[in-house]
Amino acid sequence: MNQVTPDHPHWLSDSDLRLVNILQDSPRAPWASVARVLGASAPTARRRWRSITDEGAAWIASYPGFTWGLLCAIVEVRCRPGSVDEVAASLRRSPRIVTVTGLTGDRDLVLTVLTRNMTEFRRLLQNELGRGTDIIGVRSSIVSRMFSEGSRWRALGAPGGARGLDTTEAQLGNEEPISLAQWRAVLPVLERNGRASAAELATALGSSDGHARRVVNRLLRNGWIQQRVDLSLEQNHWPHALALWMVVPAARLEDTAASIAKLSMTRLCAGLAGGTSNLYVIVWLRDLPEAASIEAQLVRSLDVRVTDRAILLHYYKRVGHLFDDNRAHEGFVSWLLPEELEPAAPGSLS
Repeated sequence: MNQVTPDHPHWLSDSDLRLVNILQDSPRAPWASVARVLGASAPTARRRWRSITDEGAAWIASYPGFTWGLLCAIVEVRCRPGSVDEVAASLRRSPRIVTVTGLTGDRDLVLTVLTRNMTEFRRLLQNELGRGTDIIGVRSSIVSRMFSEGSRWRALGAPGGARGLDTTEAQLGNEEPISLAQWRAVLPVLERNGRASAAELATALGSSDGHARRVVNRLLRNGWIQQRVDLSLEQNHWPHALALWMVVPAARLEDTAASIAKLSMTRLCAGLAGGTSNLYVIVWLRDLPEAASIEAQLVRSLDVRVTDRAILLHYYKRVGHLFDDNRAHEGFVSWLLPEELEPAAPGSLS
């Protein structure tokens, strides 16, 4: 019998998805706790996760949370013919441009931008996008509300579905103030490795392991740092993604977005302000024909009008993580600017 070669480089089994799903509920959960829910030993769970990450099928992304007033925007970029890869290679080095996506349709790239405030966003538009000779068009919208994003998506079921998981790592912690310096010390460590050890974090903080655990626990619990488990689109379950720009009556926006956010295939659902659409949605697809059926389902069941749609071609950068032409992981860029990686002046986040 001839052996059938999988169409996708990363072939995730049902047990792999269960492991991913458990870690999605608590990316830093102790391996002993993960193993109990998975029904395996801790070394087995750890080895399997290492294998999945070494293959590039999944990884943990860490990024600044929205709880302390950051501004998020969606920026569409049009490039001169033949220059898309070059433009993307330049833009993805920018710390505040957290995601760079190549899409079909009228725009060549869609950027997710995360800045401290409107002034910083305006300067980014002018200095990093406005002066690019190969950029011939830019259109931006502000995210007025993030109804759902990658940290809420689950491979199996809904958030919190991994019953019996000990999430103590992400819930405990004293109430001593967390400083801006501590946040700046912890973020790049977790960006590099979402499951960084207490010893690594303690080194960055210049503290004991126990104190480092308490600091990280509180940063995660209060949403100052967000974590999620991302899957490569080179896997066998959801190899494609569809982006939809929608117009929803303002009075129905919140209810409509909440309904879309609950759908199992929804990866992103963001309310927009200052553009031609007021809702931006990304859904994952099991195959390309599913794009039309999902759009039809949304239009039939909800009061929405789709103004444009696109299929994702390539992630040049995804929540800080960089990818080459073959979609292989090749490093990351911290959200922090170079000068912010220096020791911060005293200041409290709480």
